[in-house]
Amino acid sequence: MVDAGTIPSRRHVWHDPAWLRGQLAAVGVLLLLAACKLVLLLLDPHVRLFMGDSATYLFAAITHATPSDRSFTYPILIDQTAGRSGSLISLLLLQTCIGIAAAATLFSILRRGCGVRGWLALLAAVLLALDPSQLFYERMIMTETVAAFCLLAGVWIVLQYLRSARPFWLVFAALCSTLLVSLRIGMLPLALGLAPIGPLLLAALRGRRRVPYLEWPRFFVHLGVAVFATWFCHHQYQAWYGARAGTAPMYLRDAGIFRLGLVVPLLKPQHFEGSGVDPDILREVRLPLADPHLREAHIWQPDGLIAALRAHAGARADEIAERLAERAVADDPLGLLRLGLATFADYFDPALRTARLRSDLGAGELPDDHTLHLLRKRFRYQLGDLPRTPTLVSRYFEHTALWLVICLFALPPIALLMLWRNGRYRPAPALLIALLACGLFVGELLCAHIVSFRYLHPFPPLFLLCLALLMDRPRVHFRMAMPRPAVLLPQPAAT
Repeated sequence: MVDAGTIPSRRHVWHDPAWLRGQLAAVGVLLLLAACKLVLLLLDPHVRLFMGDSATYLFAAITHATPSDRSFTYPILIDQTAGRSGSLISLLLLQTCIGIAAAATLFSILRRGCGVRGWLALLAAVLLALDPSQLFYERMIMTETVAAFCLLAGVWIVLQYLRSARPFWLVFAALCSTLLVSLRIGMLPLALGLAPIGPLLLAALRGRRRVPYLEWPRFFVHLGVAVFATWFCHHQYQAWYGARAGTAPMYLRDAGIFRLGLVVPLLKPQHFEGSGVDPDILREVRLPLADPHLREAHIWQPDGLIAALRAHAGARADEIAERLAERAVADDPLGLLRLGLATFADYFDPALRTARLRSDLGAGELPDDHTLHLLRKRFRYQLGDLPRTPTLVSRYFEHTALWLVICLFALPPIALLMLWRNGRYRPAPALLIALLACGLFVGELLCAHIVSFRYLHPFPPLFLLCLALLMDRPRVHFRMAMPRPAVLLPQPAAT
């Protein structure tokens, strides 16, 4: 027979002052974040474009086509908002709400997931809500805002697993990682490890206090759930993409093209052996192959390597490009690191940094007449001279771009300092966030072929997470797996 004194009463929970204060505080935080966003939305309600990414997303949303080189889930989002309402303002409102959700998730990660003091968690959330890159890309027809929220949601989900050691959270982490990859293919290495990192952290911290304890059989079961869920979700996504694009299951049809463009300076004639393409095509390429600054040009320009490869290989261009990229990296694995360091060094070149910033702002990039007609007819949007006209948020983003560079280079040392300071009292969340921060930095180092401020959009959320944990005073009584104490019913009187 169940003892009535052990059954939690929901009625008494509603009358628990501490619980009520917590709920009211959460509502207050959400309202404050929403107020910050909505005031700035009223001051600058302009939707901006980055050509030709934005045009690709808009055309894909209308025609339901599957882009070969960009996300196809983001056009679905456009279709379900701006496509249904006939106005881009609905997309702007949705991305603003997603920005509010991202800041609220950051607060929840710090407050509930890591036990950071309330005022410090709130300060970090407000700073993220007012972050220039977050505000700017909420107004852009780009994937950055949704992808950043997916990254923070993934961190929150894994923290829930670390608090409870319940494997169903790993399934949600796998789903979140798949959505993240569907928006930003460059996040693939980080996304693949999002679910498995939970059980691995509990195993690595086995025996540590304030960490849920997993016996070895349970550990292998949880790790199996994480790996299988990740494989299944990503496999289903690849099959979905392949069915839509008319190809074999894959993440992105032009993925091989982008990988080859990343390593063009490492390519040698011998890498063409057995590919069916004559290495003499390298002589047809007018752009210098060894210059790391021309890697983007080799992808898009008609006198670049990719154009020559497509002319000779036809439909097999992507497959051959994938093989050439693998051989180039296998022959010179450190070459990829050298190229990444050269790209990072370009952030310290003021002239190049300014030119790339203007490109990311979309300054002066006027769409073609077809796109302008599409904006007027389908979305009731008069672009006018907006690409050449700075707005409040675009000026804010332009004049604070150095903040993104600081977040990029300061993230690894701040993450390691945070881990050293918090490793004793909250080891699991500190190690998780430090690993994700360092993984994001390494991914940017190895996969970025140009200086680009939009590539740095995910860095401020993780930087603020690490900074808040570093500034917080760890408290001995904080425990990862401490459940909420149940409010008990009065004991029945003895008869």
